[in-house]
Amino acid sequence: MTPAGVAGPPGWRVVHRPVVDSTQAVARALLEAGEGRAIRPDAALVVHGGEQTGGRGRHGRAWTSPPGNLYVTVAFPCPEGPRLGVEIGFVAGVALVETLAALGFGSDARLKWPNDVLLGGAKVAGLLLESVADADGIGWVQLGMGVNVASAPPPGVVPYPATALNAHPAGDGVTPEAVLDPLLGRLADLTRQWRARGFKPVREAWLRHGLGLGETVGVRLGAERVFGVFEGLNPDGALILREPSGDARTILAGDVFFPTPGED
Repeated sequence: MTPAGVAGPPGWRVVHRPVVDSTQAVARALLEAGEGRAIRPDAALVVHGGEQTGGRGRHGRAWTSPPGNLYVTVAFPCPEGPRLGVEIGFVAGVALVETLAALGFGSDARLKWPNDVLLGGAKVAGLLLESVADADGIGWVQLGMGVNVASAPPPGVVPYPATALNAHPAGDGVTPEAVLDPLLGRLADLTRQWRARGFKPVREAWLRHGLGLGETVGVRLGAERVFGVFEGLNPDGALILREPSGDARTILAGDVFFPTPGED
């Protein structure tokens, strides 16, 4: 069963479930059952859920998942290994921002390293990357995406201010399917370009849409918080932070935030 009007790019398989534990869990179960064998190496398996009862974000955080929002996992065969899987996350971020821009949100949609999408400074979407082996031992990267379309978690429920597409004039009447269809098309285009040309164009596109470049940002590294000027991304997508000491620090994983005056 597929959502009405969403067939996916040629060669891609789209599975729709009205209610799921999580789209990540359903995609994993399908791959472990051998459902990936019919997927071409340049295509993907897509699982779309109308709502999730056990949605998760990064670090195992609960992802509030009521009906009316977009919950989707796109699983790519990735025998090359986990490093390329990380690059797919940047591809997806660019695809999502460019999809929102095409839907009328323009430059209000921005990327916050490593994998959040902001709209007017508030979080509207998040990405989750996981690796899984299918029934034949072939590696896949599962890209989970959640987009707040109709509603967003209230303040205090999530660690970052959140918003929903329908709360903005450009998003009036937008449905999850209206986002999913062009998103899959753009993701297919950018994935194809990435496989042909490598990560550099993706990195450059991410930086064009990235928020905070050249500005002071904070990064949460577990219990530690560090501050510095966001100078860019290294060739692998790691964040380059120029610390107050003048030293450049390369950060592979963390949560970026934008400090208030005096916080740094």
